[in-house]
Amino acid sequence: MVLISPADASFFGIPAYIFSVLIPVVGIGLFAYIMNMRLAPLLKASPDLRFDRIPERISNLIKLWLIQYRQPRYMLAGVLHIMIFAGFIILSVRSTSLVVIGFWDGFVLPGFGGIIGHVYNILKDYAATMVLSACIIAAVRRGFFKPKRYAVPEKYGKDHTAEAVFVLGLISTLMISESLFEASFTAAQIQGGIKSEYLAPCTLVRLFKNMLINTPASTLQNIHIGAYFVHDLTFFFFLCFLPMGKHFHVITSIFNVFFMRLNKGNIKPVRYDVDDSKLDEIESFGVKKLEDFTLKHILDFYSCADCGRCSDQCPANAVGRPLSPRFISIKGRDHSFKKYPLFGKKDMVDDLLMGNVYSEDEIWSCTTCGACEQECPIMIEYIDKIVDLRRGMVDEGMVPQSLQKPLSALEKRGNPWGKMEKKRADWTKELSGECRVKMLEKGETSGTLYFVDSITSYDDRMQNI
Repeated sequence: MVLISPADASFFGIPAYIFSVLIPVVGIGLFAYIMNMRLAPLLKASPDLRFDRIPERISNLIKLWLIQYRQPRYMLAGVLHIMIFAGFIILSVRSTSLVVIGFWDGFVLPGFGGIIGHVYNILKDYAATMVLSACIIAAVRRGFFKPKRYAVPEKYGKDHTAEAVFVLGLISTLMISESLFEASFTAAQIQGGIKSEYLAPCTLVRLFKNMLINTPASTLQNIHIGAYFVHDLTFFFFLCFLPMGKHFHVITSIFNVFFMRLNKGNIKPVRYDVDDSKLDEIESFGVKKLEDFTLKHILDFYSCADCGRCSDQCPANAVGRPLSPRFISIKGRDHSFKKYPLFGKKDMVDDLLMGNVYSEDEIWSCTTCGACEQECPIMIEYIDKIVDLRRGMVDEGMVPQSLQKPLSALEKRGNPWGKMEKKRADWTKELSGECRVKMLEKGETSGTLYFVDSITSYDDRMQNI
């Protein structure tokens, strides 16, 4: 070797490998503590175990998480995200090996020696170049062009652009430092008359190698060690920063997609752990405080990437109603972080969600159409949350005046119009000939069954149709 490796270097007489061990130990320890604190609300949430239909869940995981199937629906943002995600997957091997190289000179992960390692080195150099390019484009797009769906209305708090650009800067630092570490080593080899391995063209490593080829060996040595520790510190800082905000989805999205709701068009029961026949024994219905949400729903809060696709597709949001599905998740996550802080005692926040986190008008504005869930790339669920919040409001008597009469009629007569059940089929009396509707008695059968709901049975306009 021409250059001293991080494992053999020293700072002011102190062996560098001490820092190479200390940084991961502190980083992993702090990350473990943070994750333990973030698990607290999940463990106190309402149970919602979803270990059924495992093959289907694995298939969804490959399609929606690994292949990023839904991302290209917003083409530019989707392609940029796929580039960064793919680069992360490829470079995870390199980042892992770099941590160990700091105290184990010449370490190579099992299976990555010889030709496989050579091919991987070329692949990871292209991946680093791709990720840096995507980060630059994404930062310019977010900072200067500012797509409308990223905007944060004043009533929802501060803008999230600074956090997004900061994270893009961290990712870029990882790409640049890794490439400088590799390029300085290669440049020193060439200067020492050692034939360097083939470097792929049009990569960061090739660019940096060309820039450093005439740099003094002592400077190359400093760049080599400096780039290593910049990468190491940035890597573990980034790891611990992820659970602090919207980038928590880097960690949680894989679980969120795996536990996604498989059936569409259904609503969760009042309680998963209580049989319908025993609902009368429940003291409280619906969601009133954070812990009333299910485990999956709090995982949704953690997994929201703040991309704004849900709100962009929401019809209630489009017509100016006070509902933005995106902020259902963001406000839920902020409330969870505030109620279960990382350091210090638990904040004495008001447990009740309505009036403190969400507004009544916001929750009643939802049409439960499911457009938000259909668009979300990481399978966040909104309808069940909103229905459960409504259940909680109804249980507390917090019902809009426009709904009080139909809800009362529904309770007394079984339909929102309050009309008698025996008159449900009166609309069929005027029909004759081929349009005659046969009422099926017990035991009778028919080739076609037409299900008529309350609005068709009692609303004059629907009867005409």
